[in-house]
Amino acid sequence: MSLKLSTSNLQSEKYTYTWKRTDGDGKYTGPLDRDRVSKVEGYEVLEFVEQFMDKHGLKSKADFHKVEDALHSPSLSKEIMRKALISGVEKILGY
Repeated sequence: MSLKLSTSNLQSEKYTYTWKRTDGDGKYTGPLDRDRVSKVEGYEVLEFVEQFMDKHGLKSKADFHKVEDALHSPSLSKEIMRKALISGVEKILGY
């Protein structure tokens, strides 16, 4: 990936992120925690977008924003499971 991912890549004017665990997010629970993505926790969104971009060979900030927008799309608003989110974002973006 040629884009160096950082918090400045996130569209903070469009989406609100927290940089600590939210109240509903308990302590790390191993594999179960890796299977879920909190779309309000910035570090989890960064990790999701980075992995998605690596998987599909995406490299630009515009690509980053497309993935971020797809992750926050209304059709995925109630989805938290990583595999389903990956499939949903792929469908939205045409992969």
